[in-house]
Amino acid sequence: MLSNDINKVIQIVIILMFCMLSPINTNLYSQHNQDDFANKNIPLNKKFDSLSQKTFKELAASYYSSNDTIRSYLYAKKYLDKAKKEKDTIAMARGYGLLGTIQKKRLEITYFDSVISLTKNIKHKSYPTLPYIRKGIVYYINKEYSKALDNYLIAQEYAQKSNNVRFQIAIKHNIALLKKAVGGRKETVRMFKENLEYIRMQDTTIFDYFGPQLYNLYGIADSFNKMKMPDSAKIYIKKGLDKSLHFQELPFYADFLMLSGINNNLFGNYQQALDSLYKAANQIKNLKYSNINEPIIYLQTAKALLKTNRETEAIIYLKKIDSITDVSNYDFEKKEAFDLLIGYYKDRGDLKNQLRVTSKLIEMDTLFNKKNIDVRSDILKKYELAQLISSREDIISQIKKQKDQSTKSFYFVTGIAIILTIILFSYYRKQKKYKQRFEELYHTQTVHKKNEKQQVLSKEKMPLAVPEEIIKNVLNKLTVFENELGFLEAELSLNKIAKRFGTNSKYLSQIVNTYKENSFNHYINELRINQSIIRLKTDSKFRNYTIKAIAREAGFNNTDTFSKAFYKQNGIHPSYFIKELEKQLGTA
Repeated sequence: MLSNDINKVIQIVIILMFCMLSPINTNLYSQHNQDDFANKNIPLNKKFDSLSQKTFKELAASYYSSNDTIRSYLYAKKYLDKAKKEKDTIAMARGYGLLGTIQKKRLEITYFDSVISLTKNIKHKSYPTLPYIRKGIVYYINKEYSKALDNYLIAQEYAQKSNNVRFQIAIKHNIALLKKAVGGRKETVRMFKENLEYIRMQDTTIFDYFGPQLYNLYGIADSFNKMKMPDSAKIYIKKGLDKSLHFQELPFYADFLMLSGINNNLFGNYQQALDSLYKAANQIKNLKYSNINEPIIYLQTAKALLKTNRETEAIIYLKKIDSITDVSNYDFEKKEAFDLLIGYYKDRGDLKNQLRVTSKLIEMDTLFNKKNIDVRSDILKKYELAQLISSREDIISQIKKQKDQSTKSFYFVTGIAIILTIILFSYYRKQKKYKQRFEELYHTQTVHKKNEKQQVLSKEKMPLAVPEEIIKNVLNKLTVFENELGFLEAELSLNKIAKRFGTNSKYLSQIVNTYKENSFNHYINELRINQSIIRLKTDSKFRNYTIKAIAREAGFNNTDTFSKAFYKQNGIHPSYFIKELEKQLGTA
């Protein structure tokens, strides 16, 4: 379920990754930014009376040197007008891109779509790959991870067709961050390491910058920290500190100082952690932009202070996180700060603040979970399917290039393509089957039978070596047991129920087998699954529970047993049922 495990610092990392991999090295931290068509050596003209005489490079340089949004808009608009007048498609695309970059409230998507519309039918090294990457970044920032992945995958196709290696690395990096955001850390580490190795093997005249290395070092170290593998993380943190300090990249240096603080907290070196975190905070204060690492630094500082019995200082940092966090920037990594703050207020009997923070956390957590329900499996399925299709296309492409291939090789590759096609067909058929099973389950009225005794006694049953009075008595008690939802009790067993009914386990087992047409365990599981379906259909709060919590509410001891029982009975997994149920009820 995705949602995601990294904080908003990665938003900056994603954008930086893209920019550093564009044809001209671009630093978002600089006050004199440039894009891939700007020339920083051109003198800036601060007057607006001669805009029409400016070249594209001069307009772009003026745009990036301006700290005023209105001025930036004027430069971008003039750039676009000039491009339209000269009927320069690529310049028009860049103009829309400039306008999109300074938009807020996701209006930038409209401009990036305009770029896509302009360039989708042309052959270019950067277009329409670039606007798809930028759209993916916008969706990522808004934690719409599935949409972000869709745009990255489309960008990946175009980057492969144009053989744009830089964009391919950037896209792979961004997809790795998506996986890390939804908990796939082991896979993420592998992808970051592959990127580092790929960069190392390239021609140094092409990859003559250190930026991509720092992004991947950060990703690996951060993943290892979150996997509670501090020894492995420490190696990459040291490399990141050394490289960022050597190249005087203070923003990166601050990021790796923060990771060092987290790493020392994991080791239990709390004073060393505080030293690194204080240094990171001071570095950020000296930077001329709002750094979204601050909440992480505050949380890690508070944790180290609590471990050193400095609660008063720690609470100051936790309150700072409370003050700057709302539904727009909340993610599950900040939850720990609110849990600590709630505990603090509870210990002091401050019911007013305890209620306030608790209510705020419930609202943020509920919206976050609802927004990212089942996103991890969605991302994994889409990415793996894209890789599968890409693999098939690569095989077919290689075959076409081998003109002298033998008949045996041709049949082999054709067979592989057929197998992959069958796999794809099976995948979609399975999805269709799941959808059909959901529709059947959704429209089926799952109810408990109130007159079970009369119903089962009217049927002809095989004679049992059980007295008739006992049979009637047990069936009556089973009816009450079902109506009062006694089956939701955990740790139920045949012996326990038999004892409760005043009979023996042998009689009870025979009666259930005959009249319920099921074994005792399957009978109980069926009742529990049906009740969980009823509640999922009717209780919106229950649908926001984790699968583990739903299983526990239904009387199961663990998630795996519940999921297997649910699938065996209904032919779909509970996570899929909940996701489709949300869609169905959302459009109802």
